[in-house]
Formats: sequence, C-alpha cells, structure tokens
Amino acid sequence: MYRVVLTAAAVAGLVLGGAVPAHAAPPPAPGAPIAVQASGSAATADITWRAPTGKAKVTGYTVTISPAERQPHHGVDHLPASARKDDFGALTPGTTYTFAVRAVAGRTSSAAATVQYTPTRPTAQRQSLFALTATGAVLRYPTTGVGDATTVTTAGAGFTANRRGDVFVPSADLTSIVAYPADGSPARTVATGLQLTADLRSDDAGNLYWRTPGGSIGTVPAAQTLGTAPGTGTSTTPTGISGPGTAANPMWAVGGDGTLAFVSGTLGRIDVGTTKGSEVTSRTLVESSTSYVGNPSAILIGPGGDLYLNERPSGGAGAWQWFLLKAGATKQVTIEPRIAFQYAAVNSSAFFLLQSKEWCTAPAESSVSQVGCHVDRSIPDVLKITAGGAATTAPVTGVTAGSRGPWIGAADTAGDVFFNVDTGPTPGLWRVPAGGGAAQQLNSGQISRLLVI
Repeated sequence: MYRVVLTAAAVAGLVLGGAVPAHAAPPPAPGAPIAVQASGSAATADITWRAPTGKAKVTGYTVTISPAERQPHHGVDHLPASARKDDFGALTPGTTYTFAVRAVAGRTSSAAATVQYTPTRPTAQRQSLFALTATGAVLRYPTTGVGDATTVTTAGAGFTANRRGDVFVPSADLTSIVAYPADGSPARTVATGLQLTADLRSDDAGNLYWRTPGGSIGTVPAAQTLGTAPGTGTSTTPTGISGPGTAANPMWAVGGDGTLAFVSGTLGRIDVGTTKGSEVTSRTLVESSTSYVGNPSAILIGPGGDLYLNERPSGGAGAWQWFLLKAGATKQVTIEPRIAFQYAAVNSSAFFLLQSKEWCTAPAESSVSQVGCHVDRSIPDVLKITAGGAATTAPVTGVTAGSRGPWIGAADTAGDVFFNVDTGPTPGLWRVPAGGGAAQQLNSGQISRLLVI
C-alpha cells in the first residue's frame, strides 16, 4: 500500500497547472471622466465632462455636490451613460462648492474627477421674462425691457422654465413633458406616461412639478431632464388642490427651495398647507371678531417662508384682497393700503402689489362692459413688502388697471415687476421698473402666465 505525499512545490504545480478551479478576475473599473468643467450663475452651476478612456463599458455617472445643503437626494445625482452634463440649483453666492464626477460600470465606479465653483451675485441683465400668450406661444424677453421678444415655441398650453433657460411644456395630449433647450438644440421629451393639466412649475434646482386633473402633484427630478431617454415622473397626493386645468392654477405655488404651498376652503375657514421633502405643515385660519377670512383665491410663497393669500368676500361686488401669513403664524394680517383693482408678484426678497387709485363697489362693474362704474383706475404706486412685513411704496405712472381678480405677475431679482392688464385703456403686458417710475408696455396682446428666470 502506497502513501502519496505531496510537497508544497507539488501543490503549487497543481494550482498553476489548473487542477484547482480558478476564479475569474473582476471586471476592470472605468477610468475617471475627463475635462470636467463648471460654469453657472448666482444660484446655479452647470457641470460638464467627457467620457473616460479605457475598455470598461460605462453604464452611468454619479455627480455629487459638497456642501449639499438645500440639494435634493442629499446632493447625489445618478445619470445615464449618455449624459455629459448636470446642473445644480439653490446655490449660495460666495460659497465654494466641490463637484465630483464618477463613471459607473456595473457595480464598480471610477475615481472622482473634481472641480470647484464659487457662484457670484446675479445681475438683472442675466435674467429673462417668459410669457405665455393667449394663442399658446411662449415668448422670452430680457427683463431690462430692452430688445424684442423671441418665440421659444408656439405649442405651449402651459409652461415652466429652469434657471438655465430651458423651457418645458406639456404635450398636446397632456401625457408627456417636452423640453426646449436654451442652447437651441432640438426639442425632446423628458417624461412620459403622465396625466397632466397644463400647469407646470419648477424650483431653483430645476426640478419640475406637474398637476393631474384630479389635483395630485407629480415631480420630475432635474437630473432626469438632462438625459436623452424619456422617463416617468413620480406622483404624490397633497391636499388643497382644486380648479380646472388652466395654464396656472393660483391655488398652489412652488418656492425656489422646492417648498410646495396649498390653500383651500370657503368663506370664514381656510386650510393652508406646505410640503418640503418629508416635512409637512398645516394651518387652519378661522374668521373671528379680530381676524377676517375670505374665500381663498390664490397663494404665493414670499421670502423667509412668508405666505401671501388672496381672498374675496361673498357677493358679486366683492374685492380680491391680499393678506400676509407670516412663517409659523396662525393668523393672517391685512397688508393692502386700500381696496383696489390690483396685481401681485414675488421674488426672492419681497412681495409687490400694484393697485388702482380708486375702486368700484357696483355689482354691474363685474361685467366686461363696466356699466355703471366710472372710477380712476390709474396705478399711482407700487407697494413692496420684504421678509417680516416691512413695507415701502414708490410712485408709478403710465398704466391703468383692468378688471378685478387675483391677477398674478412676476418680478426679477432687481425688483422690476411684470403684469398683464386684461382690459381698459392700457391692455397688454407691462413692466414697472424697480423703485417705481414710468411703466413700459412690452406687448399689447394678452398673457396668461408670467415667469422670471
């Protein structure tokens, strides 16, 4: 009987010879993206790169921002393999941000290619005014009021835009969202399989928000709008949404930081809710001997989390009036100097209100003919209310108010206010410069929605 004794050298020979099964080597990690660059404005950064070299098949990219405060998804974007750019909003001027771009190949990632960017404060000249006409055209104006409008698309039942100037509109069948890039490249679909109204919104980070016919709110993340393949939006169901599928439903609003605000209710009792990520707040306002509460008509998100509510009493001759609901408060306060025909707007630092000199209480005035009511509708001033409620006024000349209603305009960072007058001697789109002065007419046609980016 023989005993087989294997020396260490013999065992090594068997392994090398293939007697022991060998494990396949893991796939190589991709190389890092190359030529990573950053550019942007006061509140946004655009990150671009080129694909890495090497044989590893790239299946996607991850882009991270640090610091990541105010960023969705904790500052991490996951993009498809076709992506070559990403953008980030809600940046703080003067803060240095580091962006890291990694290529992904299956379960492995490359080393990070990094770039830094420090946003500076904006200038009004970099902003644009977007307007939706009664015929469905989306127009782009410089907010300075100097220069003609350019037509972005003639197929805009509704629209929104991001800080880069890309415009998004619902498709004709209200099942998709179509992007018109600011660089003039061909339009493309960024979300499909939806049930839309024409009411689209966006925040500073570029996330899109859409409303269903039933009143729920859906979102399309900013990262999704950068790829070439369409995806589907996600839907949540906050309460407080009502009204038809118009170009802009005033019963909800989106703040620059992604806060959603809603108002609903009836005369004497209204509910106000806000949603930001997983944080949900709700307040009920009830009329008392010291606090008026009307039928809710509109809501705007002001600076510092303040909310501005438009309400009206019962009856055909009722006025549409604006109230301030400060952040955390449970009672609203009156802010209007007088009852008037008026136009409101907000920017990141203030609420603005333009009011007519006189007001008509005759019920017959509610008709377009304005029979039985002949008052001075000229707009003599603009009211500005900053965070916390500090108010100032400045004189205005050259424009006359139209009919009553919760008319909502737009304002740029400099404080220029834009609004549409529906009827009367000066119909059309108007601009009132920051600090007041002579109003400037930009368009004599009718505008159904305004947005400054």
